[in-house]
Amino acid sequence: MKLRDYIDSLDSEALQAYAGRCKIAVNYLRLHVKYASKDPSVSLIKSLTRQSEGRVSLAEVLDHFGVTETKAA
Repeated sequence: MKLRDYIDSLDSEALQAYAGRCKIAVNYLRLHVKYASKDPSVSLIKSLTRQSEGRVSLAEVLDHFGVTETKAA
């Protein structure tokens, strides 16, 4: 599942719990994580993956933030 879709699927209580498990504020999750407007730390990337309880893979989190390898043309 894509990270943005996962965040959108959470109700307000679950969103608050996810943000808490990731040790970030709900507003930071809604604005900066959901829209990938700031570069995340490695620890945040790991937390977003781990704390999604298997719903979002590390590859999907990396892709969400544009931290994936691109092939040379």
